[in-house]
Amino acid sequence: MRPLSILTLMGTLLLGRAAYAAVEAVPAPPGVQFLFSANITVGLPVDVGAIPAGNVTVIPVIGGAVSGPKIAGKMLALGADWNMQTSTGYSFSDMRAHIRAMDNSNIYFQMSGVNQGADGVSFVGGSFQTGSKDFWWMNYAFAFGVMKPSSTGFTVDMWYMTY
Repeated sequence: MRPLSILTLMGTLLLGRAAYAAVEAVPAPPGVQFLFSANITVGLPVDVGAIPAGNVTVIPVIGGAVSGPKIAGKMLALGADWNMQTSTGYSFSDMRAHIRAMDNSNIYFQMSGVNQGADGVSFVGGSFQTGSKDFWWMNYAFAFGVMKPSSTGFTVDMWYMTY
């Protein structure tokens, strides 16, 4: 049996079992909309070496394509993935890159996450910064996705939360 919080206990004592059930109800999940898929091309990795937390490798982003219902364009050769491999076998990705949308809007894209297993799949969170009026909403988007290795680098499918 799990311990009751003071608010749950007070609600139960003052309002009865119905109040406890209302506090324990699972809220509705947020909405999710598909944002884009990206094929990201990478260059030769640069081994930074061992640090106290693990081994760091910088993997340059040298291009790629972005396509989806909310944005389409290309990845410019600006950015890299600072990847840290821990002694326990986990890999942490920390990528920064630049998207040039089809209308020539510039969008800074930051993505980070952790590898989920031997197949190289990572769950990632993403954020964006832009001065574009058409993509201004992306400055406030909470994005998440799945990153997978590919023959030229990696692919990432991104969604964002709505309410």
